[in-house]
Amino acid sequence: MDANTVGQAHALLRRGDISGAIGLLRGALTATPAQPQSLKLLARLALREQQSALAASALERAQAALPDDAEIHALRAAAAKIAGDIDALVPAARHALTLDPGEPLAAALLTEALRDRLQLGEALAVADACLARRPHDWGTRLARADVLQFAGEAAAAAADARHTLDHAPSLQAITFACQSLLYLDEPALDEPARDESAPAAPADGAPAAAILARHRELAARIPPLRLPPPRDTGWRPGQRPLRVALLSPDLRRHPVGMFVEPLLAGWDRDRVAPICYSDGQPDATTQRLRALCPQWRDLRGQPDEAVARQLHEDGIDVLLDLAGHTHGSRPRLLASHCVPRQLGWLGYLFDSGYASSDGVIGDAATLPEGTSSARQAWRLPGSLLCLPQVQDAPDVVARASSGAPVFGSFNHLAKLSPRTVALWARVLAAVPGSRLVLCALGLADAPTRERIGARFAAAGVDPDRLQLRPPVLDPQAFLSQYADVDIALDPLPFNGGTTTLQALWQGVPVVSLPGERMAARTGLSLLDAAGLAQGPERLVARDAGDYVGIAAGLAEDGARRARMRGSMRQRLLDSGLCDGRRFADGFATLLESAASAP
Repeated sequence: MDANTVGQAHALLRRGDISGAIGLLRGALTATPAQPQSLKLLARLALREQQSALAASALERAQAALPDDAEIHALRAAAAKIAGDIDALVPAARHALTLDPGEPLAAALLTEALRDRLQLGEALAVADACLARRPHDWGTRLARADVLQFAGEAAAAAADARHTLDHAPSLQAITFACQSLLYLDEPALDEPARDESAPAAPADGAPAAAILARHRELAARIPPLRLPPPRDTGWRPGQRPLRVALLSPDLRRHPVGMFVEPLLAGWDRDRVAPICYSDGQPDATTQRLRALCPQWRDLRGQPDEAVARQLHEDGIDVLLDLAGHTHGSRPRLLASHCVPRQLGWLGYLFDSGYASSDGVIGDAATLPEGTSSARQAWRLPGSLLCLPQVQDAPDVVARASSGAPVFGSFNHLAKLSPRTVALWARVLAAVPGSRLVLCALGLADAPTRERIGARFAAAGVDPDRLQLRPPVLDPQAFLSQYADVDIALDPLPFNGGTTTLQALWQGVPVVSLPGERMAARTGLSLLDAAGLAQGPERLVARDAGDYVGIAAGLAEDGARRARMRGSMRQRLLDSGLCDGRRFADGFATLLESAASAP
């Protein structure tokens, strides 16, 4: 009886009749004797359709019949994830893996949960144990890829993503495979010394064009929604405000939330009428942003089709995609031509590859003429970012101008590429007695600290010269760490953005080396806007040797560092990098140009 019911349900599912399958399986809730296979399938479908109460009833009955069934405990973990109850997810997944060490759903869920808890070493151990038994469990392999990237192992993460994509091309596999490419080193060319009077140029022959082609190929695999063509909203310059949707899972305490704020605060509502489409868990930053943008759509739990209808009902002229292929994006929605204009900005520093996209917003530094990072480049008049004046930032703390200097980087470990480690090792070798301080979320994990330390040791760095700090979550305490740093080092090929501006705000000069990709040129963008890309105060290197030379020169010149430290905040204010009104006006002009383009 149980097997027959499951077979009939699968026949309905093959015809796309999910509600019919659920209706058929509901009978298992009261059947005697119990039908555990029907109940498990019912629970899976109910969870997929976000019918949590139905799933809970099915799992309760199933567990009563099969108390030691690993799959049932894994489904309980899945139900806990949907409910946002991590404290319930972890023990349920652990129990499932005790019963079956290779249980795929439990392994993937526990790997993700441990990653969120910054227990990266254990997360990798869980994933490895499952994959040793089930090497073709693509869900766990993709979860492992995410942990590897978070732990600073970008190449291994990209390999796992590639392997998953070749065998199980899910939406998650496609999007992760895209974004993992941005963290891989750009191929290095010989880097001879250059004429210092020559303009800064990419230090590498990076295959940005190949990465763009790969993005387009992968994005083409994402099935768009079945929608009618977007209608002409009737917007014409000067007739009414441009209706702009800002779509993001990160309108919260996150770099996206921080850099969106100047737009919401500064836009002239006679020119731009913003509507925030928020897909993430709200926090205090969310509430602050909502106060600046009363037109707010909470998308949590809504299907893509409902979001597309909302965009249509709101009469959106331009959709700003602030996520690209990062976690929490909506690939099927973004692959659909559901608005007159769709542009990428901020959350994904590269062309998303979607045929529905009308371009990427950057600036002259990040998207120079002839760039291979975007099919259509839209350039803001200044930098692509504006720093809101940091509230409650600690005062700049003076540093001794003599003695061994301290270098620092507080960037995500995913940006710690092999070329970055090698370059920073050269900097330390050029400045005897200097030290390097790193602080990142992943460094909360002891095994990750050991791996990072080993990578620097292999590059010739004495462990005593490397300090690996666990994350500091309080914003003011995090910024206070710059009191311990003399010179910040920008990683490559994925530069810092938020961290670069924070370091500068705290008076710390940042040395950067531009590459070819958009993400490899944000350091150039910010330093150029601050007047630090050329001239006697130049912090933008022309090649790796120049990078080492600039860092070593700053290390030797304590008086110069002191001058820069004392004047940096005023320099930023004078440069316009903190001028939200000017930034918002320039952004509005760009959006109007995009909306009126043929």
